[in-house]
Amino acid sequence: MVTRGQLKASKAKVDQVIHGRVTKQRTPRLSDEEVVCGEPPAWAETRPALCDTISWFNSLQGGVYHSGKICRGFLIDQDSGIRSYLDDEIVITRVGGGCHKGADGSLILDRNQTADNAQVRSVLNSMEQRIAVGMVIGDRNALLKAKVPHRYNVMDYFRITNVWWEDFGGKSGAKLRLEKIDISSKSWWAAKSSPDPLPFHERNCATEPKKDQCSSCRDISPQVYSQGWMCLNQDCKQFWTLNRKKAPRKLDFDAGYLNFRTPPTSNANSHYPLVQSFSSFLEGYSGDDTYSRSSWKGVVCPSCSKCVSRTYWGGWKCADDLAPPTKSLDSVCAFEHMISMRPIPLEHVIGEAARPPIPPVPSVATTIDTSSVYPFEIRTYTMPNRVGSITHFVANPRSNSKPQGPDCMFEQLQLGEFGLRRYPLQQSVVAGTHTAHFAANYGMPYKYVVSVASKAFSEAPPVILQALGRLTWATEKALDSDYLPPNELLALGYFEAMKIGYHDDGEVSLGPTIATLSLGGPSEMKIRMKEKWFHGQTKSGKLLAYDPLLEGCEFRTERQDLKDEFEGGELSIDDYDHLRREVFKRSQHREARACVTLHLRHGDIVVMNGENFQKFYEA
Repeated sequence: MVTRGQLKASKAKVDQVIHGRVTKQRTPRLSDEEVVCGEPPAWAETRPALCDTISWFNSLQGGVYHSGKICRGFLIDQDSGIRSYLDDEIVITRVGGGCHKGADGSLILDRNQTADNAQVRSVLNSMEQRIAVGMVIGDRNALLKAKVPHRYNVMDYFRITNVWWEDFGGKSGAKLRLEKIDISSKSWWAAKSSPDPLPFHERNCATEPKKDQCSSCRDISPQVYSQGWMCLNQDCKQFWTLNRKKAPRKLDFDAGYLNFRTPPTSNANSHYPLVQSFSSFLEGYSGDDTYSRSSWKGVVCPSCSKCVSRTYWGGWKCADDLAPPTKSLDSVCAFEHMISMRPIPLEHVIGEAARPPIPPVPSVATTIDTSSVYPFEIRTYTMPNRVGSITHFVANPRSNSKPQGPDCMFEQLQLGEFGLRRYPLQQSVVAGTHTAHFAANYGMPYKYVVSVASKAFSEAPPVILQALGRLTWATEKALDSDYLPPNELLALGYFEAMKIGYHDDGEVSLGPTIATLSLGGPSEMKIRMKEKWFHGQTKSGKLLAYDPLLEGCEFRTERQDLKDEFEGGELSIDDYDHLRREVFKRSQHREARACVTLHLRHGDIVVMNGENFQKFYEA
């Protein structure tokens, strides 16, 4: 369902929301002949598209995905760790987590991994409960001796057969062995030149790998490496010793350990399909899902098997005109599926919840006016340090039901075609990340966080101009003689569970005023101090040359005392910086708390004003 809508306006803008060390391995160059024999059942060019589409893998950064204390999926890519292995049916890799990258890019364990580690526990639980684990292989892996066709490739379901501990640069880390469940057919990632697999009854798999018992801790474990048996219990005094000496770094896997296969009678449990076909997605889709969380997940393209995120308000397109060209396809895939967006009645989203009381806000002066712009109630928050103000126009059924008012806008905005789409973030930790909202812009270009395509106000449909007029009215009422007409309107649409994170609208072209109209379901708008002003330093630890010492910032009294001494000539710049660093060492590095929280309901308008508001605060 559409959860909320919003409109913002400013002198320069109006916004509208509609609703041990692991050595890094280098990928070897492969000849043209060293290619796999088939195609994956699904693939993706980016991690976000993979996670949007594949239900058992939703890890944007790590190699292990777990939920409900169960491991669901694994990614084999650039950092599989030393002493790892991959063939047509077996994967041996490390359990991720608890690492940082060294100066040379190698992974270094921060501490010993134990069974209490969340990822390790999920792996152990999946092994004990025989839960199927999906596998994905990336094209940067150095294990497979054949070239995979795409950046991320879905492999198959595997079962975890063994978990043990090894020494990584003085720290103990967990390793695991996974075995492909269906070994009756040739794996698509097998090299073209490799033979077809033998039927299970013709394989010499009856004998389990060699095992031995530790004389110290009495644990029984298999022989993993051909150099000899070792105790793999990290708590044992004989852990990772071979012939009473620490085991060497380079070891070879024991043939019996690699060749053993679990009998097919002990099938693993699978809670998700390996890949949901597009036809099965359509079978489970109904008009009631129009704006639900499931309706904006990714789908597997029925033409080329690519994982396609939903970046368009009206549906899915395999070829995204804003995305880099897909190198792994010879031609552009023409698949698209657009759906009829069923409007949601207003009463289904606004609910009947009462407005929470206004919480006391330290250092922020608050006034309430119930008469000057009746039927609105006006709540004004004056920010400290003369930064600016927030004016909240609290709506009600009387104000919302007026002709061309919010009730009418909510319906018309759902029926119109405005070119709403999700845009790629210009700066993100994970490449390929899109905004968690759909956007369309009118007036001045919007290019601060994302580059949103813009249209002139002369091209705007009537409902957009009506919204612009409403925001213009609110801006004038809030600012009187300081009023400046808005020159941009950014329309944002949200599906269920979508939200926008903390950000500012401090574009040079936009000026000091931002106004927002909220339509649809309830939401919260929180305003907080930006991190560097709160802490007095940047994330990298660089001290601020100019420190405004805003009300509510961390260590404000001590920072003010030092600043007074410096400006009074009692401290040199070096002493001033040294003493500030000493104060900041006590920092908890916590985020600034919200200084103002606005509980927005259908029809509410918020006007934020101040030359420095967007500089010092974010909402």
